[in-house]
Amino acid sequence: MNKTTNFKKFEKKVFLNFANIISWLSEKTSFLFKKIHEIGSQKLTIMLIPHSEKKVFNLRINLFLLTLIIISASSSLGVITFLSIDNYNKSMQYYDASIKTQVNEKKSREYKEILNEIYESHKTYKVKLNTLLTKLNSPAIKAMEENYNYSLNQGGPLNQIEKNNLSDIEFEKVESQKLLMDYKFSAKAFNEITNKLSSHEKITKDLPFGSPVRGPYFITSTFGLRIHPVFKVLDVHTGIDLANEFGTPIISTAPGTVEKVLYSGVGYGNHIIIRHKMGYSTLYAHLRSAVVVPGDQVRKNQIIGYMGNSGTVTGVHIHYEIRLANKPVDPWIYLNVD
Repeated sequence: MNKTTNFKKFEKKVFLNFANIISWLSEKTSFLFKKIHEIGSQKLTIMLIPHSEKKVFNLRINLFLLTLIIISASSSLGVITFLSIDNYNKSMQYYDASIKTQVNEKKSREYKEILNEIYESHKTYKVKLNTLLTKLNSPAIKAMEENYNYSLNQGGPLNQIEKNNLSDIEFEKVESQKLLMDYKFSAKAFNEITNKLSSHEKITKDLPFGSPVRGPYFITSTFGLRIHPVFKVLDVHTGIDLANEFGTPIISTAPGTVEKVLYSGVGYGNHIIIRHKMGYSTLYAHLRSAVVVPGDQVRKNQIIGYMGNSGTVTGVHIHYEIRLANKPVDPWIYLNVD
């Protein structure tokens, strides 16, 4: 019982203290509002005095209203300033974005022009590539083509309507894939050509290609029928005559073995015959002198003698013959091949 009575006393005491606090706060709040009202109710007079002699204007205004006007004007000015700065920043961002867009559009047009030029050039390249692939007739390239065609058929070839529905980027991707495949074919073709050239070089390095004259020359008589310059009769010229100065070095046009070195005042005059591989031999006539003897092994482009006018001639030159299986062939088709 005592505990209950004590608790009720404590509860009543707390309630009274809380009510006292509320009453004190209410008085203070009421006093504050009265003070604010007293201060706000004060009148201010604003005088407008013109420079002319006209009447002076007196404007009486409540202090509270003036404060409210100042706060509203300051807030409005702040909002306007903020919006102006924000709008300026956004306009600058838009301007920068516009400049970047123009630059990107220009680069895009340039890129498009380059791509179109590549595609146009590739059309010519594609024709030449197809011709080359046909001539090579390589089993490896044929297998590559079959795999490529098979992959296209698996995916279904693009028809014209589907191509028209592609975006620019998708279309360029498709075209780039075609270019890539063509370059893969090209790489394969170049490998085939390289292999064939290697085989060709192994064969041709022993054949009489190139000029027997070290340095410049001019042709005075070609292979075939002609009027003999000395005897003035129709005969068959079995070689080609190359002229230069007396003593011009004469070189072997292919590696081989010196078969004959003959000296004569008529016909071929001083001349050399060299035996080469694959049934070829070469003859160098009307020399001033020779620097090799029968049995010598000579290299391609090795000096074997010097140009002269020995034998039946009308001037300084070398009579050069190429023979295959002891039959003369036209040296012209070998002359300008290195």
